[in-house]
Amino acid sequence: MLSTTVSMWLGICFVAIGIAAVILQAWLWSFPMAPDPGGPDPNGKSTAPPAWTAVHRILGLCFVVIYLVMMIEMVPRLWEYQIELPARTVMHACMGIVIGVLLMVKIGIIRWFQHFGTALPGIGLGILICTIILATLSIPFALQAHDFGSLSNPENLERVRVKMGSLGYTDEEAEELTTERSLSVGRDVLTQKCKMCHDMRKVLNKPRTPEKWLSMVRSMARKPTMGEPITEDDVPRVTAYLVAISPALVQSKRERTSPTTQSSGNGKDAKSGQTPTASGETASGDQPLKKVDVESLTKEKALFEERCSDCHELETVSEHAQQETREKWSDVVQQMIDDEEAEISDEERGKIIQYLEARYP
Repeated sequence: MLSTTVSMWLGICFVAIGIAAVILQAWLWSFPMAPDPGGPDPNGKSTAPPAWTAVHRILGLCFVVIYLVMMIEMVPRLWEYQIELPARTVMHACMGIVIGVLLMVKIGIIRWFQHFGTALPGIGLGILICTIILATLSIPFALQAHDFGSLSNPENLERVRVKMGSLGYTDEEAEELTTERSLSVGRDVLTQKCKMCHDMRKVLNKPRTPEKWLSMVRSMARKPTMGEPITEDDVPRVTAYLVAISPALVQSKRERTSPTTQSSGNGKDAKSGQTPTASGETASGDQPLKKVDVESLTKEKALFEERCSDCHELETVSEHAQQETREKWSDVVQQMIDDEEAEISDEERGKIIQYLEARYP
């Protein structure tokens, strides 16, 4: 079975080769056909440069080879799904089948039915369209699962190590779970074993706290499966990987919802309808907010760092403060509770808001 990294790069190369081949084909067909009495092609012989024609054939061969490798990888896995195939997976499979049919027709015309040669540009364009559709159904999720850059960020790895420790793993275990090798294993478990029961979008569409990631993975491991089961050793590795990519999931969800998301409380406390002040109290109307020295809020700061680092790095809060200066922190915290299911009690919520308004007025 191919690793997720190899599969992802094969998919990217598949699209790139397909685009290059179609563009080159369009250029080659701009050259006129010279009469070739008795030749294999009744339409004549192309006057295009032989070297570029050879390049086009090499690209076509590479495209076919990658297609065969990906189909050998994909088809057996379809039979291992234990649920009704999601619409995205069905569409992905259909595009793969259509590409195969078009490739066989194109090869047949080139080898045996040259009198249909004028149909080749249209077939090539059809293959490209199907390839791009197939890629858009899979590559974005593969890229999201890899999360280039921030996954191996030292600050993120330290955050994951602390969170795995809070789940009951020893310092040595947490340290090992944040190594590149362990995170790679966790990624492979996610994309190869977890995918047997549900679509990847169901997993990556919503960030969760470390406790909920662990609970979900353990629940999945207990379920019977026709394929390779999630082992006890897999549980902490895939959990650590999911915790590691949570900041990227939070960012992705924010980008999807920010254009249409509106503040539910218009800067007011979502539960009381009043605007919390920096001291944790509420004010109404234009009453000035009471200022509190942020240095005195040590407990509130510790609570903020503990709770708000569950799903994202703390730097995200600083960036949010710079970009959303008009948005009230009460709305931000409430959104994390409502949308991201952050495990924050009412008392903790007030303390976190108190610290945020003092730290980022």
